[in-house]
Amino acid sequence: MFDSIRKRISHQINALRKRFAQTEGLPFNDILSAESIRDIMDEEVDSYRDRIFSPLITLSAFLSQVLSSDHSCQNAVAKVIAERVARGEAPCSSNNKSYCNARMRLPEGFVKRLVCETGRLLHLQSEKDWKWKGRSVKLVDGTTVSMPDTPENQKMYPQPEGQKEGVGFPIARLVAIISLSCGTVLDIAIGPYKGKETGEHALLRQILGSISAGDIILGDRYYCSYFLIAMLQRLGADAVFQIHGSLNKRFPFG
Repeated sequence: MFDSIRKRISHQINALRKRFAQTEGLPFNDILSAESIRDIMDEEVDSYRDRIFSPLITLSAFLSQVLSSDHSCQNAVAKVIAERVARGEAPCSSNNKSYCNARMRLPEGFVKRLVCETGRLLHLQSEKDWKWKGRSVKLVDGTTVSMPDTPENQKMYPQPEGQKEGVGFPIARLVAIISLSCGTVLDIAIGPYKGKETGEHALLRQILGSISAGDIILGDRYYCSYFLIAMLQRLGADAVFQIHGSLNKRFPFG
């Protein structure tokens, strides 16, 4: 049974990669192998059944939904039906409930791993001329996102104190390391908007493993701190930050 599911997943992976290869502007073909995607699924997805909206099909439909001009779940399901018919398979129901439920089941870790692994491989394959004097430049930056007001989101990502209870939205803070060479996300940390160890510096410390010796880290003045620069120097990386107005401009690093 399990071997049958893995074979079906392999077929879905190849179909997904072929679809990306035929889509202009999405250089995913030959980046992630079917084996690497399967390995990530095995590690990040606790269990999955042999169903129409498997994690890969759901992810494919979700990407299609985000990238399309329509952005509707109905249109995403219609594309899944079209692909099934093109492969000689029976069409699934046009009701988008199964797709929406499958999208909610999609593990965050699975999506994050695929994003970071794709970004890492594209960064490694980037042209030497895209680097600065042969060195990789990596951007660091943070932002916040609001999410649906559900009890689960409120528990993990509380809303700002300035919003009255029941009329606000949960907010998460994100910090990413991005390749300047090709614009891909190399790593990302997500945490609550407020609370202990939830600032951008704290989140960045969680993903410092994606910074290598010889890298140049580029960020805005928020990241200009003695502590962070010292940590980067211990990793063998240099930093380019606009100096914060409250700091002494004579840094003891060189």
